Amino acid sequence: MPWTRDNNLEVLRLLNRLNESQVGGKIWHTKNEHDIIRSLNGKKQGQGIDAIDPMGRPYEIRESRKTPRFRLQRDVHQHLVKKNGYYVFKQGKDIVRMDAKDVTPLLKTGPWSRDRTYPYKFLKCEDVGFRKEVRGGGGLRDQVVDQNTTDYYSDYFLDI
Repeated sequence: MPWTRDNNLEVLRLLNRLNESQVGGKIWHTKNEHDIIRSLNGKKQGQGIDAIDPMGRPYEIRESRKTPRFRLQRDVHQHLVKKNGYYVFKQGKDIVRMDAKDVTPLLKTGPWSRDRTYPYKFLKCEDVGFRKEVRGGGGLRDQVVDQNTTDYYSDYFLDI
């Protein structure tokens, strides 16, 4: 299904109707990730990639809350590149979609960090296109707005 304004508005209408409670079953994703997956009509995955979109493309949702960077796992990144997947980056109320192959040149050269159980690299928020001064979390429904929430968030999903 191509990305059009009508599709995005319908997705956002569904997002408005989401229940406030966490989705049942084993929880591998944050509440914001669940909201984004549902808004994109994705099929949730367990470990590894977060979801697969209706066109069969895998995607990973990365959110920056406390620090102005995203942690990317090597195995997930390699899978996204191989399968023509993409990332959905979220910082505060801003959301950006970027193909994994376009993320690769933005990562620092050199070995992947290994101080956790998985290799990873950081990607700066400003390299993805977020303003440098934007910090902090914020859920998709955290923002208080005067206009209809669907119309408000449609601006953030039109580029996806």
